Amino acid sequence: MSETNQYCVKMYLEGFHPVEVGQKISDCEFGFETRNKQYFLSTIVSAENRDKAKRKGELRLNQVMSVFVLHTGIMYPISVIHVDQISGKKPHIYTSHLTLGRMVYLQIPKEKIEEIEKSVELIDRLPIKERSTKITDRAINYFLRGCYLETRWLSESFLNFYKAIELISNEFRKSFDKEINNQLKGTLLSNLTEEEIRNLRTPRRLIQFVCEQLGISPSCNISRILELRNRFSAHARLKEIELSEGDKNNCKSLAAKTIIYYTKHLKGKTERD
Repeated sequence: MSETNQYCVKMYLEGFHPVEVGQKISDCEFGFETRNKQYFLSTIVSAENRDKAKRKGELRLNQVMSVFVLHTGIMYPISVIHVDQISGKKPHIYTSHLTLGRMVYLQIPKEKIEEIEKSVELIDRLPIKERSTKITDRAINYFLRGCYLETRWLSESFLNFYKAIELISNEFRKSFDKEINNQLKGTLLSNLTEEEIRNLRTPRRLIQFVCEQLGISPSCNISRILELRNRFSAHARLKEIELSEGDKNNCKSLAAKTIIYYTKHLKGKTERD
């Protein structure tokens, strides 16, 4: 059966920033339900039936919202998903209970909205089967998990943010080794073995190298992040690792920047290739 039916899938948000109604982010659009005073993000999909439309639309809406989380660091609670059939055979309006309460966030500057839209566009253009695309998706999932755990399990939240940084950093190991070899040419250390090069490639040096390659300003305390990460290894995660909200935010900030700048790096790499 061909996908002849069109559906409008709406994701209602319990709380969101004041945004202009009709504001578009790629193929999604913000709206406001005046009766319940809730913002929603909607998208139009084609599908054989309502269930498939819901899965298809929810996947897309979650993808766009994940980029918002990446840029703002806020997990937005979802109250309900609505699916309305708008064309095709037997159009049907589906309704369900809506949560009336909502939280209010500060308004997002127009420039930030534009940055988010560019990030969505960059991620949309990444080749589906490429390793770098899968790395990006996994890093975003680590980041989202870290945000989800912030108020539940602080040390596990920190660890997920670190995993996002580590995952992307590992993609630069070959570049790091090549840079080290170039720097050592003509010196007494020019004939280092692969093992000796690996020993020089410490997590701290690699993350610093990645920040330089991606153009991330060194505002985060990388040494502190690695000091805390090493505590997890020392305790084999058998007990809670004590860290402050500031320590977690330090790692969270670097994780977000690493993912955002990595997608920009991939766009530049694709254009060069």
